[in-house]
Amino acid sequence: MIGSIVTTVKGHLQGTMENDICVWRGVRYAKAPIDGLRFRSPEPVDNWSGVMDAVDFGPVPPQPMDRAVRTGMSGKEKMDEDCLFLNIWSPRADDKKRPVMVWIPGGAYITGAGSLDMYNGHLLAKNGDVVVVSINYRLGALGYLDFTELAGEGEIFENNLGLRDQVACLKWVKKNIEAFGGDPDNVTIFGESAGGNAVTTLLTVPSARGLFKQAIAESPAPTSVYGKGFARQFSERFLEILGIGKGEFHRLKTLPVQEIVAASHQLLQENSQEMPGSLAFGPVVDGDFLPDYPLDSIRSGRTEGIPLLIGTNRDEATLFDQMDPPLIPTNTAMIHKMFENTDPKAKERITNAYTNYPEKEAVLGIGRDATFHIPSVWYAEAYSRFEKTWMYRFDYKTAAMRISKLGATHGMEIPFAFQTFDSAFGKRIVSYGSRSAALKVSHRMQGHWVNFAKYGNPNPPEGEIWPKYDETNHYTLIFDKKDYIEKDPDGMIRLAWEGVGIYK
Repeated sequence: MIGSIVTTVKGHLQGTMENDICVWRGVRYAKAPIDGLRFRSPEPVDNWSGVMDAVDFGPVPPQPMDRAVRTGMSGKEKMDEDCLFLNIWSPRADDKKRPVMVWIPGGAYITGAGSLDMYNGHLLAKNGDVVVVSINYRLGALGYLDFTELAGEGEIFENNLGLRDQVACLKWVKKNIEAFGGDPDNVTIFGESAGGNAVTTLLTVPSARGLFKQAIAESPAPTSVYGKGFARQFSERFLEILGIGKGEFHRLKTLPVQEIVAASHQLLQENSQEMPGSLAFGPVVDGDFLPDYPLDSIRSGRTEGIPLLIGTNRDEATLFDQMDPPLIPTNTAMIHKMFENTDPKAKERITNAYTNYPEKEAVLGIGRDATFHIPSVWYAEAYSRFEKTWMYRFDYKTAAMRISKLGATHGMEIPFAFQTFDSAFGKRIVSYGSRSAALKVSHRMQGHWVNFAKYGNPNPPEGEIWPKYDETNHYTLIFDKKDYIEKDPDGMIRLAWEGVGIYK
């Protein structure tokens, strides 16, 4: 059904009405980052005349097409370097000024798109009476390799392009979302995995200040942000893979995008073996756009009064254990190499903290904690000194996830937050007749997310269920068949990781 026409700052958009929700897909928020704009900061779109269709999703960013991405797409999307689009779900394009929730998808900064079916914002918008926005941003080498110190004189390359895309998107939302029934002064950013890392990073990006009011980081890896020296080795190896030598940098501007994607994929695979626990692609501390490591910024009190909700899943590492190669340490050899590369003296202390677990569970626990849980705890501890912070852990396992031995694995909470059990991943989760039980968990989780977007507090207005996180009590909400509050879960493991060195 044809939806209402809205007027943005640059022109008119025609969306659709679907099951009583207004939807606009494939909305361009920045110019195509192609030709002369490849490896350059995003630029605002030009004005257009007439009414532009916003019915179909825009192209997905260039990326290796893994199974998760393929199965989560409708089949209509194409892949193209011209990919800076967003999608909007709203109860109505009226003057109600609803809270806005901007979703930043994950995928190790090399895969993913805002159009995946498990990110469908329909039920979140409808159940919560909020406006939901999902976005694309540049991935892999096109979005997250830093060539600024390698390029020759007169060759202009900029860094942190995926992060700059996210800021450009938030600026678009600030200027335009009121026309879609949203409140530009009440925006919550939320994301998972690399999208969660984007959230914990954006909290420290000066140009993002004033563009959002709340932040939700699901399974972030807050320390997966690197200095220019560490990041340079990825850029140099990428050039070696492509056979581009000094004085040939101009080739990067015209190289077929398929070759860039293939080289990005090879770099990712090599890095997972050579430097387990690090990412080949991610934000780079440049002293300007990203002034400092986000965790260091937060520990220094450089915060902006933004409430934070942050958490991880009980069995994060099981999903990665099925990958070849795994993107995080999931076996003894990878864990040994990770400690050798970062903090050899800490290895015995850390491994001793897991002696009560079966061997495989201990190994997966170390990989999970090194990448997601412990850095999230560090971030929450530091953040709670200055701003309101809430922490969760997602433990709920459906029958299908128990049978598959994935448990509450990485990304498991996403269909619960969006209530997308009809997505490809969602159907897998709720097979074996567990849909009704999963919906109960989803209603509770989605309720907390919506409360947080509306009030800056995940608790309902009538009373506190979920106490704030602090360094004394470490109160954590555990999502399970029945939710409960736990004080300092796995406290001995948390203490064992204190002061451990990381990749920088």
